[in-house]
Formats: sequence, C-alpha cells, structure tokens
Amino acid sequence: MTDNQPLGESSNLEQLALLQPGDLVEIWMEHSYLVSTVYRCRERLDGLVTEWRWIFLDDGSLIETSPDGYYLYRDHVMIKQGTPLYEEMAARDGALVRFEGRVQDGTVGRSPVHITIEEKEYRVASTGTLEFSKDGPGPALIPWQQLSTDPGANVYFGMVGVEDEDEVVLGLWVSHISLSFGKPLRPEQIANVFRNQPKGR
Repeated sequence: MTDNQPLGESSNLEQLALLQPGDLVEIWMEHSYLVSTVYRCRERLDGLVTEWRWIFLDDGSLIETSPDGYYLYRDHVMIKQGTPLYEEMAARDGALVRFEGRVQDGTVGRSPVHITIEEKEYRVASTGTLEFSKDGPGPALIPWQQLSTDPGANVYFGMVGVEDEDEVVLGLWVSHISLSFGKPLRPEQIANVFRNQPKGR
C-alpha cells in the first residue's frame, strides 16, 4: 500500500523535476493529475551538457522542466510528412533549416524566422538534438514513439508567439512532427506535488 505524500514547501515548480510515474500534480483551481511518463533528456553541445525533463500527465498534458523555465503544454498536433505545413517547416529551405543557418552565420537576431500555424505567427527560438531515457509507457503521439537511441535522429525545437511570447510551442521532429502548444507555468498554478511513496518510509 502507498500514501501520496507532499514533497514540501521549498518550491513546487522545482519539485516537478523529481516526479516519477504514479506521482500526482495538483493544479490550482483544477484537480490532481497522475504522472504517466517521464522523459529524462540530455543534449551535449561543444562540451557542455544540458538536462531537462518532459513529464506527461494522465490527461495528455505535458510539463517541461528545464534551465529555460517551467512550461505546461495542453494541446498537441501532429504534422504528417508531405503536408504543406510539414514542407514549410522541414524542407531543405524550410523554417527549421533556415533558422539553423542563421544561427551559424550569426544573423538570426537581425533576421528571425517566422512561421504561421492556424492563423497565428510564431518565431523559431531554438533547435537541438537529444538523448533520453524514459519511465512509463509513453504517449500515443507517433513522433514521441519514434524517438531513437541515436541522439542525432531526435530533433526538437521551440517557438514563441510573435504577438505574445508567453504562447510557446514545443516541437519534436522525427519522421512526422509533433507540436505541443502551451504557456509558462506560474508558481501559484502548482498547488501541490505528491510522491507515491511506500508506507513507513
């Protein structure tokens, strides 16, 4: 038998990085959500290692805890290969490739890369590749199922709204593209975090 035990008062946002499948996250003015899957991610670049976590909840929501901050993504869309939006994003002259080129030649600050999705304009803000380990069954989204043991095959990217930079998008590009739409998490949104710990510990 187990008790759901609160992690403490230090910072509920910081405690999110400790979550494991079976734990609970209580969101203010909503209810408690069960953690279903945790991705522990790492990127190695120029000798530096960056680590972060992607945490799926039982309603399909995705929490990100990273050096850049804490984010909650509520909605997910898959962009299939061969569709116009996929080509606009991932073709040889697509937005992601143009962004990488401008980062390398130092012009991305003067010439940002924009893309329109469902009548909203977004700016590509970051790209990278990742290695990962996973606890839990994983979401049904096909690109997440296709993550590889080869870090170079796992491309992720971030976008922000042009009119409102609190509108954020997490992208995962493997064969198809998964887009997750969300906003930064505020400290007051996380009412409590509970670990599913055995009694007597």
